[in-house]
Amino acid sequence: MIVGIGIDICNTRRMEKVLQKSYSQNFKKKVFSDEEIKYCEKMKNNAPHFAVRWAIKEAFYKALPENLQNFSSWKSVEYINDGEKKPFVNIRDEFLSSKMREENISNIHCSISHETDVCVAQIILENNGKRE
Repeated sequence: MIVGIGIDICNTRRMEKVLQKSYSQNFKKKVFSDEEIKYCEKMKNNAPHFAVRWAIKEAFYKALPENLQNFSSWKSVEYINDGEKKPFVNIRDEFLSSKMREENISNIHCSISHETDVCVAQIILENNGKRE
């Protein structure tokens, strides 16, 4: 059963401008995991990669049931793309992960798309239909 759907769009040019600001390192450390930063910074044009991760984090928050939103932060989730398999969303925060298990949220479906100036991310949270 679907328990949440979230979608977000991010302007790549806007992210590019943020990444050029003097505070960009602080911004990246506040919002993205070390793994996300490392992956994105390997790219020649890294703004779209940071932008899609921003959109995923926003979409994930929107998909969370309202009673779980207070347990989520920017770095609670990360978007993993190791080139070996389908990219996925990883829950980094153990407390949030345990709360999601209490709600029987068993699957996180993620879909992304890029264009020149924008990227979009959609998250669908699914449970096994049971509540403890």
